[in-house]
Amino acid sequence: MKFRKLTIENYKSFQFSTEIVFPLGKDGHSIFLIGGMNGAGKTSIMEAITYCLYGGKSDEIFRNINRREKAKDNANVVFELVIEMDDGSELVVKRSWTAGVISDPKARDLTERLVVVCDGKRVSVQNQEIWQDFIRAAIPPGITQFFFFDGEKIQEIAADDHSEVRLKSSLEAALGIQYINRLASDIVYIKQEERKGFVEISDEDLEFKQSELKREKSKLTRKHLERDGLRAELTDFKYQLEEAKKRFEAAFHAAPESREAMREQEKKRVFAANRLTQIESEIRSLCEKALPYSIAGKFFDNIRRQIEVERESASGEAIKENASNLAKRIVRVVEEPEPIYSEKLSADRMAELERRIYLLLKEGDPKANVQRILDLSDRDAARVLNKIESLETSEVFLLEPLLEEARDLEAQIRQLEGINQGSALTVTERELFDEIQTEMESCSTQIGRKTEQLRLLEEDILTLEKRISEIEVEIEKLYEKHNVSKEKADFIEECDAIASVLNQFIVRLRKNKVHMLQEKTFEMYRLLSSRSGLIKDITIDDKTYEVKITDRNGHEIRKSALSAGEKEVFAVSLLWGLAQTSELKLPIIIDTPLSRLDSTHRDNIVSNYFPNAGEQVVILSTDTEIDTNYYRTLKPRLSGAGSLEFDQRQELTTFRQGYFWENSHG
Repeated sequence: MKFRKLTIENYKSFQFSTEIVFPLGKDGHSIFLIGGMNGAGKTSIMEAITYCLYGGKSDEIFRNINRREKAKDNANVVFELVIEMDDGSELVVKRSWTAGVISDPKARDLTERLVVVCDGKRVSVQNQEIWQDFIRAAIPPGITQFFFFDGEKIQEIAADDHSEVRLKSSLEAALGIQYINRLASDIVYIKQEERKGFVEISDEDLEFKQSELKREKSKLTRKHLERDGLRAELTDFKYQLEEAKKRFEAAFHAAPESREAMREQEKKRVFAANRLTQIESEIRSLCEKALPYSIAGKFFDNIRRQIEVERESASGEAIKENASNLAKRIVRVVEEPEPIYSEKLSADRMAELERRIYLLLKEGDPKANVQRILDLSDRDAARVLNKIESLETSEVFLLEPLLEEARDLEAQIRQLEGINQGSALTVTERELFDEIQTEMESCSTQIGRKTEQLRLLEEDILTLEKRISEIEVEIEKLYEKHNVSKEKADFIEECDAIASVLNQFIVRLRKNKVHMLQEKTFEMYRLLSSRSGLIKDITIDDKTYEVKITDRNGHEIRKSALSAGEKEVFAVSLLWGLAQTSELKLPIIIDTPLSRLDSTHRDNIVSNYFPNAGEQVVILSTDTEIDTNYYRTLKPRLSGAGSLEFDQRQELTTFRQGYFWENSHG
């Protein structure tokens, strides 16, 4: 369905008959842009379409008659809408209000008239009501709110934190569920009317069953009261248990434990104590073996150096003692096995050389004279050096981690003893400890007992409900057996079956359509939202209609936590989702949709929403919403554009082709 032409006459600032033609694109799709400053008549176009399709109250129409014409006693208002139906036929809907030729007309003087022309053939007046029903069926008034809407409608939905009721009514209007509900109610009414014609039944049989039913229902009521009491007691004990736990934590700075848990903690304490004893034994053993020597560890390097110095000094003394023999051997080396020089030394010179070498060796190195503090033999020095090396690599260095583990175990034991054994508690604290522990165990016992009582009571309630249903079936059968003819019994049974099928159909239809609605809404939301990367899903409960938005981590994002722009984008997405879910191919008319959006969301609306909103989209915009940049973006997709020019002096709106600046720029 597409709107091809709208005519407005004598309504608000449209003083004279004004035609607005909605051109279509080559592919049959259409985005038509109408520019108008505030007060120029954009909203009047939407109102004109609504009044033309569904009519309106005389006082509303009269109040909005053009003031200049009203002053001339002209109360004739005309709206005409040319519609191209999905099957290609043309439907012209013309609705007018007139007061006739009277002076100073009033609202009560207005008479409404509807003329419908289908494929050039005017429908007779007798069929006017039928055609009005046809228009309402083709374009249900309950769903036009998400095909024809303005910025205020978007704001209204965006600001509604509890939109479940609105969403339910909108979706059910789109699905026609109210008509199915009305049909189901009519069937129930017919069934009740049929029952009125039943033959009077036997008093004894009916009274017996009715009294039995009354008794069972009375029992059920008492059981419900008893269940409510048990639930209250259970809640109270749970509250007492939580309060006792809080008192325990506040008093002892530890989480409360049950008796079993405390016994488990005692096992941990014994294990820790045994381990501590073992570590202490290891520490003592290490201390006995190596600690006395290790205490001197800082002197090890000095001892090594002293041993080395004394060894070198001992070598020097040995050279002095053997200076004579060494001097002779050195001189012989000069001559033997052959001289190392050309001239052979004389015996005197050889003797003088030997004497000089002897004196040199005998004198030794004056600096090498050291005090022999240790005065160890080579064997004893080697044993001392080996002992030092052994100590430096011994297990004595395991003492530090063992001491650290011992400290941790001592802290753990103190903690376990403080809670489980109460050794660190005063008498008063111990009494408080036992008191709170006893209270918690008592509450836990009561919770278990009440839970079991509640379970048994629920079983009793189910049994009673089943018995009540059986008695009601028996009473129903009594009516059918004794008072209803076979024909009426079959009819009533058929009514019940139809009502059941209708109810099942509503449930399945609602579930399927809600699923489609959430998919379509999320589809558009991803295109429009600046946070689409953060949003993982939008879900709608098919029973409560509660909307949930979840992020990539599965955490729920409350609608109230969204920015104002995100809320409006969500509202636009929801409107589009509702329109898509209705599966009605109606034109989309949007009045000032961008006024409250930021630049990012405006870009997304212009680039992603307008081209996908529907097969025919009519945008009513100011020059600050669809400005030159957005117009440049939209222009390749536009099937046409027009402007509403408002003359302030004459209070007159005229329509011309071309957007605001289009004519002035060629």
